[in-house]
Amino acid sequence: MDASFTQRWIRKFRILTLSLIFSGALNIGLIAAFLAVVLQDRQNNLSFARPVSSSRAAETTNAHLIQAMSKLSFRELCACLTNKEPVEEGYAKRDLALAVLAAFRHFDVEKALAGSLHQRRVCAIGPEQTVEMYPGLSDDQFKAIIQFVYLEKWPLTPEGLFKLVQKTPHPRDESLDQAFALTPQFYALQLLFQKTEAPQETAALLELASEGSWDLLDRLAKEQTQMLDLSVEKRRRILLSYLSLRSPMAARLLIQTDFAFALKRLNDQGILDLLDLLKGEEADTFCLELLKSPRSDAVWEKSASLLYARSGETAPAPFDLRAALARFAPSQSMPVPAAPAPVAEESPWIHHTVKDGESLWKIARQYKMKVEEISKANDLEKDRIFPGMTLRIPKR
Repeated sequence: MDASFTQRWIRKFRILTLSLIFSGALNIGLIAAFLAVVLQDRQNNLSFARPVSSSRAAETTNAHLIQAMSKLSFRELCACLTNKEPVEEGYAKRDLALAVLAAFRHFDVEKALAGSLHQRRVCAIGPEQTVEMYPGLSDDQFKAIIQFVYLEKWPLTPEGLFKLVQKTPHPRDESLDQAFALTPQFYALQLLFQKTEAPQETAALLELASEGSWDLLDRLAKEQTQMLDLSVEKRRRILLSYLSLRSPMAARLLIQTDFAFALKRLNDQGILDLLDLLKGEEADTFCLELLKSPRSDAVWEKSASLLYARSGETAPAPFDLRAALARFAPSQSMPVPAAPAPVAEESPWIHHTVKDGESLWKIARQYKMKVEEISKANDLEKDRIFPGMTLRIPKR
């Protein structure tokens, strides 16, 4: 009896012990779950209350994102045109990507939207730097932009096409040259040569344009838009402007289209600059005529050295004009007397070489005389002058 009684109490004790253990484990689990919920709510509350640092706020401004996007490639920026994530002031990242494409990659927004672009805003991204923004563009307009990007082979502005032509070595993609040849800026240059009885092949004019600057070409187009001038004098001024930028094609075209003007009206320094750039058969003929002309010793020597070099010969030293004429123009008499020339009387003229940006009125003020006096002394028509031209100014 005692044994059975003891076993019964042992069983009850085990059941009670297991019940207590289960109850304790359940309580611990409930307490842990409760604490987890409380801590999570507290963290959420703290995250809303945490102040945003100034550096993080700066990262989401339009100016900061535009500066960051300006380092992306053209294709990377095009991929951002579908990003509608808002930034600030009503713009999304796709708006900033479009602004960067236009400002830094010369993307032609006007052409992409077929003239439906009506709003423009200026956004400052630095102390002295701004970009143009295009607010209010719809989803359909962005679709049109994206379609233009992927269907158009050269989706660039005329300036973008010019710079791409300028930096792309030969042989270039023919379609690139064709795209640039259709721009208003190139058409203004082409029209000037076609209408002055000096037509040139498109390839030669493309080479001329690429050897200059965008500002020069764009200025020509704007001037022709304001007042169409297809005169020979206008063509001369343009070629002399390109010549001042060291354009070999400008030297070649000046000789081809205005041989007599280059030979007679350019000053000695202008001739020397021209000879540095001139090549081909035009150079031979021009140099030979210079040897026959009463130019300075520097011009004679430079012309002779080019002729000797073109013939594969070494120019004799010291320079001998008689020998050069005997070699290249045996029928030409000596243009200078053998005996020393008498000292010439003092010239009654001051010779002034016209610089880029000078006008006849400005030159007249410099020498304290009337415009009419200079015009009469130089037989000028309509007071037209151009850079590189030499004017005679009466001495007082």
